[in-house]
Amino acid sequence: MSLTAELVSVLPKGKKYEVFHFQSNPRDTHPLVSQKSNSTDLKTIKAEHFITLAHEGLIFFGIKIFIYITIDYKHNSTEKLLFVSKADTNGLNESNVKIGKVTQVILENLLQIPIESYLTGIIPKHAITPDITDKNKITKLTSTKDALKILIERKRGTLSQPEKIKPYTITDYPKPVKTKISLFTRSEPQYLFPSSSKNPKKHVLGGDGLLKWWLKALDKIIVDKFEKSGLIAKLQIPAEDPRQIERYLKQLESDNWSVGDAFNGKDDDLAIFKIPLFPDDPKARFLEHLVVENRAKTMTLKQFWIELQARQEFRLGVTVSVIGIEGYLTPVNGFQNDSIQLSRRHFKKLKNYITGEDYRTSEGSIEAYKNVKNYLESQFDQDGLEIIGEYVPETKAATINTTSINTLVPKKGKRVAPTVQINTLPVRKKQKDK
Repeated sequence: MSLTAELVSVLPKGKKYEVFHFQSNPRDTHPLVSQKSNSTDLKTIKAEHFITLAHEGLIFFGIKIFIYITIDYKHNSTEKLLFVSKADTNGLNESNVKIGKVTQVILENLLQIPIESYLTGIIPKHAITPDITDKNKITKLTSTKDALKILIERKRGTLSQPEKIKPYTITDYPKPVKTKISLFTRSEPQYLFPSSSKNPKKHVLGGDGLLKWWLKALDKIIVDKFEKSGLIAKLQIPAEDPRQIERYLKQLESDNWSVGDAFNGKDDDLAIFKIPLFPDDPKARFLEHLVVENRAKTMTLKQFWIELQARQEFRLGVTVSVIGIEGYLTPVNGFQNDSIQLSRRHFKKLKNYITGEDYRTSEGSIEAYKNVKNYLESQFDQDGLEIIGEYVPETKAATINTTSINTLVPKKGKRVAPTVQINTLPVRKKQKDK
């Protein structure tokens, strides 16, 4: 199924929405985890998704997700990792959409996109031959003679043009594909919609509530979409007692959850070779800090987590967590990817139309919506995907709750707890025998 077909089931019945789903072209990138040596046996492909929803001309929800494909020919393994970068609302959810259900459906859909979609049309790291490009530039170091030659060739149109390296496709990769999910939870006033926290209608969850919100959505995903065998689900809250962390896991349906991280390392392993370098992630920022301090080659995983607790993001009294999931997806048939695939330039342009407005009032949302639609139409002759919701919330049966407390006189030396009697009928007294 497509994303729009799945979203229909969680959007309010009879109400019309527009879905804008942008996907960047896949491209070569550096390995997620630093390697001890460079190797041609390791390939890492990166793509970005940006999905936003609108209702009656108002954008009200957005989510930004990175997909990493890591192919390790040496160790005969392939991994697809979904990193949740940011998700946000702006207080303009007038139709009372259940954002948790929407987020769950979006993640499930992106998990099910076949890996082949990211292994076709891959943009190489150096899409333009660098040596020719450098020779055509006039800099402070360029001699007068060479500068005049470049200017003459530009005028004549005989200047050597840089050779563009064509996108390529990978067809051979180890199977089966392991799927991973990773995210960092921290409550912030806004993530994607600037100044939206100044909208009084926006509800910002605290750190504790946000963690529970994400755990509920992810727990449902791993129960519905992952094979139980070999499934690992980890929760780590730096500076928190493990027994306290376990309290978050007790209410979850899956019994695969446990305290810890999903980076497959031992306490004495070097953190730099185990911790992934995600964009805008506090763990990655700390690793970069260690490199600057020349401590990266001595920092163990155990010490990494200890020192991470002292970082500003983790010591402000707000619940901050790291969640990691890995396993194998249950097979799915008939999947359809309805995203608009874009170059890096177009992707960034459309994303900036949404994240560059002021959302303290509805005006920013209206402008973002118009700009996105105009750009899609003028550049690609495309539009957002319109859908009509079919979700009907379950109605809870009405209950009348009258509480009658019957206090009994306890016998000496024996404590009796008060009995709570819930009854909607009057209690008749038993008639005495005449």
